[in-house]
Amino acid sequence: MGHTWNRLGLLAVAGVVAGCGGGSGGDGGGSAAVCPAGGNVTAKSASVETPVQAESLRQTAGTSASALQPRLVQPVSARAIALGDLAQAKVAAVKPLLAQQGVPQQIGLPRDVAATGTVAATRALLQWQATATGGQVAAISIDSGLAVGLRLGVLVKSLPASATLRVYAQGAAKAYTIAAQDVLDNLARNRAAGDTSDAGRTYWAPMVEGAEATLEIELPAQVSTAGVEIAIPSVSHLFSSPLTVAKAGNVAKAAVGSCEVDTACDPSYATESNSVARMSFVKSGIAFVCTGTLVNDASGSGTPYFLGANHCISTQSEASTLETWWFYRATSCAGPTLDAKATTRIGGATLLYASASTDTSFMRLADSPPTGAVFAGWSVATPTLGAAAASLHFPQGSWQSISTGAIKSFLSCTSLSANSLDFSCSATSQAAGNFVNAQFTSGSTETGSSGAPLFASIGSGHYLVGQLYGGSSSCSNPSGSNAYGRFDVAYNAALGRWLAPSGSCP
Repeated sequence: MGHTWNRLGLLAVAGVVAGCGGGSGGDGGGSAAVCPAGGNVTAKSASVETPVQAESLRQTAGTSASALQPRLVQPVSARAIALGDLAQAKVAAVKPLLAQQGVPQQIGLPRDVAATGTVAATRALLQWQATATGGQVAAISIDSGLAVGLRLGVLVKSLPASATLRVYAQGAAKAYTIAAQDVLDNLARNRAAGDTSDAGRTYWAPMVEGAEATLEIELPAQVSTAGVEIAIPSVSHLFSSPLTVAKAGNVAKAAVGSCEVDTACDPSYATESNSVARMSFVKSGIAFVCTGTLVNDASGSGTPYFLGANHCISTQSEASTLETWWFYRATSCAGPTLDAKATTRIGGATLLYASASTDTSFMRLADSPPTGAVFAGWSVATPTLGAAAASLHFPQGSWQSISTGAIKSFLSCTSLSANSLDFSCSATSQAAGNFVNAQFTSGSTETGSSGAPLFASIGSGHYLVGQLYGGSSSCSNPSGSNAYGRFDVAYNAALGRWLAPSGSCP
């Protein structure tokens, strides 16, 4: 008998992402192989089996936009645009959706910015000033009242590759510094995937905490301002910030299910915890958070392959907006203190494969993962029913949690219609099941958990065997089901061409 579950995610047609070198969305046969976990990104770690070195990812001369860095220039006078307070009724209308398990956690709403809606209007506002090195710099500040964070949607018609962009809050000592070439590369990925619309030409700047964000553009000497043709037609107004999600003892923690368990409470998954990142991304100006996993390849090359859910990211233009949030977890079991290693990576990703048939989104990050991240091991053996399993995730976008239980059955899951917010799953045979059902005896999954890895205990190790689609589990329904897209099926359909192009593991 089938069960209908709600996930409220945007579904994409199963198949290849045009121009990205992906495979088909079809199913594949089983293959009994296990590839080992990867190691520390920059140095050998005794806790993992195969140490790897991260490859050099950014080939441009620009400054990596990995994290907030000290500003390189003196404060620049910025033209200020105030949008006023966002009507809280709009935020309140979103809240009922956030109670649905399996939903990509919505954390922001789009707002139009009429004052910078066109290239001509934006050009008129840019007040270019001379720099000490003979170049020119200009800035625009946008304030969206009551926002806890802001992402600027920068429509790029033309931008000199030698320019430098900075994104920051007024008065802040640090800024995200982005080489214009990185922005152009980001948008080129969208065009290569077939998106030539304004959405595909829009660069979503990194999230700035607070209600105001400033975009600064610096040109080197002898580069004309005429080459800067940009607009900021919209912003994503965040009503919940990945940076400020609270923990134990704080008000915002109350929204997270009482049964959730901090990762720090289960040290047996400490290594796997370092492979799982919170995802933040934008679709049509709407900001979301989900969960994803850094995945090893057979050769341990250090290529930052990243696995998430198709109902979170299913297009290249969405992947280009990706930010990843690493080590966002409590330092102790049920503790209120954030891990001191918590850090963010921006720059987006290249979408290599997207399929609704296993709810798989497989990407390659554009920026290097942080020191201490781990490339997760995985298994392409058919999952074993009854095997102990665990899922690491970010319920409602909060700090990392762990849910433990076992794999109970194989599932066949389908969307109820092309635009449906619901999907139906039925228990089925191993051969027919694209998903597995995990039931947890500790913890649960919630919004924000979408895409979370399912690790199965195989021998003495933990290996990734799927990513979260949705289900009926909750703290009030602990015996509910959780549907995870089968990694082995996606591997045989397409992922193997990147993860083990020689056809086998070492």
